[in-house]
Amino acid sequence: MRRAHLRAVTITAACAAAIPSALLAVASPAGAVPVSVPPPSVIAAPVADPAPAPAEPGALIVGLRPGADATAPARRLEHVHHIDVVDAERVSPTTATVEVSAADAAGAIVALRADPAVRYVERDKRAKVAAVTANDHFRSQQWALDRIAVPGAWQRTTGSAEVTVAVIDTGVSAHPDLPVGRIVAGHDFVNDDANAADDHGHGTQVATTIAGAGNDAGGGYHGGAAGVCWSCKIMPIKVLASDGYGWYSDIAAGIRWAADHDADVINLSLGGPSTDALLNEAVAYAVAHDVLVLAAAGNDGVSSRQYPAAIAGVLSVGASTSADARYSWSNYGSSWVDVAAPGCVITGGRFSSWYSFCGTSAATPVVAGVAALALAADPGSTAAELAAAITATADPLASAWTAHGRVNALDVVQTVASAGAPVITPGGVVAQSLVRGSINVTAEATDDDGVASMSLLVNGVVSSTVAGAGPYGFGLSTVGMPRNTALTLVATDNLGTVGVAALPLLVDNVVPALSVSSPVANGYARSTVRVHTSASDLSGVSRVSLYVNGALVSTDTAAPFAPGWYSGRYSGRVLLTVKAWDAAGNVKAHSRYVTVDNAAPAVGFRSAPRSGARVSRTVTVTANAGDRYGIARVDLLVNGRVVARDYTSGYAMRVNTDRFGRKLTVALRAVDRAGNSRITSSRAWRS
Repeated sequence: MRRAHLRAVTITAACAAAIPSALLAVASPAGAVPVSVPPPSVIAAPVADPAPAPAEPGALIVGLRPGADATAPARRLEHVHHIDVVDAERVSPTTATVEVSAADAAGAIVALRADPAVRYVERDKRAKVAAVTANDHFRSQQWALDRIAVPGAWQRTTGSAEVTVAVIDTGVSAHPDLPVGRIVAGHDFVNDDANAADDHGHGTQVATTIAGAGNDAGGGYHGGAAGVCWSCKIMPIKVLASDGYGWYSDIAAGIRWAADHDADVINLSLGGPSTDALLNEAVAYAVAHDVLVLAAAGNDGVSSRQYPAAIAGVLSVGASTSADARYSWSNYGSSWVDVAAPGCVITGGRFSSWYSFCGTSAATPVVAGVAALALAADPGSTAAELAAAITATADPLASAWTAHGRVNALDVVQTVASAGAPVITPGGVVAQSLVRGSINVTAEATDDDGVASMSLLVNGVVSSTVAGAGPYGFGLSTVGMPRNTALTLVATDNLGTVGVAALPLLVDNVVPALSVSSPVANGYARSTVRVHTSASDLSGVSRVSLYVNGALVSTDTAAPFAPGWYSGRYSGRVLLTVKAWDAAGNVKAHSRYVTVDNAAPAVGFRSAPRSGARVSRTVTVTANAGDRYGIARVDLLVNGRVVARDYTSGYAMRVNTDRFGRKLTVALRAVDRAGNSRITSSRAWRS
């Protein structure tokens, strides 16, 4: 029986719609106010298993320790372990290649890893000129990958079966994008057995976010979405029950189990509002065993610390939007949230379905996948070096709600494995710039072995490839591209080594929204005219200009936009055109006709007592008034105040003269449709 004083923790992302709603009700810690997050939903049907991966060659890359004899490991393979070496060659001061038969490769790897001169061993991989892309069914909707330059990182590596990520969660079930062969042995601490199958769904979604196979579409929904680290292994460790709750004691045991069973990275998409010594000691144990530990910051939309995310030694992850803002439900705090990552992904879950998966539980495995990619690119990297690369290369955010910014997968991979790759110098457009229409992307590349080709990828899809040493130019239409578009330049040298440069852009081909409130269409204008507009745009409105009969007369550069002009030299019907430009240069125009009238109307008394007349009781005054464009009204003024008004021709107004004392000063005022007015000379009456 569980001890009553142990605290429960919960998963930190909403689960898929396929999970019964009763389970979602317990997805927040006791006493917490539920936070509304974008509801995940099933987006595809079950799919078939992907085709098996091809066999790897028997050539090995051997990382040497400083000062080591490059030929010694190969000699010991032959004389101590009796493995025939086909070829051995030093390729850099700290790297050598050792070629053995495919049948001897596994034994050679074991022997070399035990060799005192060897820092790491990995199988050599075949390079190709064509850029790495993913054809998964929902790839175009996976904005999270493009936002953090994962397609660029894939040009260096798509992962390695030598890298294992432990998913400490609700368990992990096999999925078409994560078949049994990619899931190593795990443990179930909830039921105390070795079967760490997922009876909730959350853990499987986390696992496929990290390591779901990519570029494996086989028709229909097969290969629905690409994970971050296609070839990495998943170690399932079940510490949360089918209701999404678990105990700190089980989580701590799971962390230690992962460290003891050679996990390279630990993903903790779970958390609680407090910590304890048991959890702290488990994290310290994993860190001491050179395991990178990541945890979700939580989904309460507060700055309060979440554990284990806030434990020293844990890389804490918050959730960012496609525009690099904080999702309102993501916890935050630059003192304890280390980095942000996209908080909504498309991933595989239980029942072989595909889901929209949102929360810091989704953001954390994105970063775990990036760490796994980096480790695949440089197997000699330590956990501390991986954490340093992730935080040091993070792209800054507009507001400081994390300590370092938003993770950048390409920069992380290239930081840990940059040797020997072509160096690319982009041109034509600048990273993070705002573009529209047709653009020209230029690039140069240098490499000691010569550059064979350059490819341009748009959101992970090859747009064009140019052979030769360059310089390179790519004409590109941005029409139809999403606002957040990732360009990736991939240079391949003559030995097949690739260099990568990312060019994230903001695309805006949408004209601003524009409306005009005054003057009204087919209305009248006079004197100084202000054209009151409402102009808005996602990229911002840079200016609003006013044209009269096609000629520019005024420009306003600050909201509220109300460009104006003096209409004194105009008369009659004119065409007003307002144009609004956004920051990208898109323009929206709005035109209307108005009639300009700066001439005052004619007005006079038609019948009324003469000046000096004695009056009493009610007096009727009639007026004559005329204007080229029409009279709006005629006012009767007594002692400077309007006492009667008529809007209809034949203008007749009545006034009770007894109300104004013994002396009355009477006048008429006519106002035309443009607002011009004229007042008659006054008449003095006595009562």
